[in-house]
Amino acid sequence: MSDNSSPTPPASTARQPIEWVAPEYVHVEKSQDWYWVLGLLAVAASVGAMLFNNVLFALLILISSFVLALFAGRKPNNVHFALAQRGVRIDDALYPFSNLKSFSIAELSPNHVAKLILEPKAHFAMSVYIPLLNVDVDHVHDFLLDFLPEESHEEPLIHHLMEWLGF
Repeated sequence: MSDNSSPTPPASTARQPIEWVAPEYVHVEKSQDWYWVLGLLAVAASVGAMLFNNVLFALLILISSFVLALFAGRKPNNVHFALAQRGVRIDDALYPFSNLKSFSIAELSPNHVAKLILEPKAHFAMSVYIPLLNVDVDHVHDFLLDFLPEESHEEPLIHHLMEWLGF
C-alpha cells in the first residue's frame, strides 16, 4: 500500500498555463525603393485598367495600393497569448479546445519564426496562426498534445507570398 492516499491527477489537469507576449507579426522595415516600386506598379496597373475602359478597377488599384503602403509602414502590436485548460487565449478572445479540431507547428518560415496553426471544427472558419516567439516550442507542443490531436497543416500560399513581400 502506498502512503499517499490522494489520487494522482490526470496529465491534462496537472498542466500549468503557458503565457507569452509576441508581436502579431514579424515586421520587416521597408526601404524607400519598396514604396517607389509599389507606386510605379500601381500606376502602371491603373493605366492598364484605363486602357480597357475600366475606371472603377483603376480606382480600386490606386486605393488598395495606398492602403497597402499604409499597412506596410505600420508597426505590429504586442499580443498576449496563453494556453490554458479551457483553450487558447489571444488577448481577450478565447478559442476553446472543444471548438478546435487539431493543431500543427510550422517551423520552417522565411523569417525563421515557428508558428502554431489551429484548425477549427467549423467548416468555414479560418485557421488561426500564432507566432511562437519568446516561448519554448517543445513545451507548447507537449501542452497541446493533451488536448488536441496533431495533424499536418500547411500555410496557404498567400501567407508565404505576404511573408516574402515583407508582411
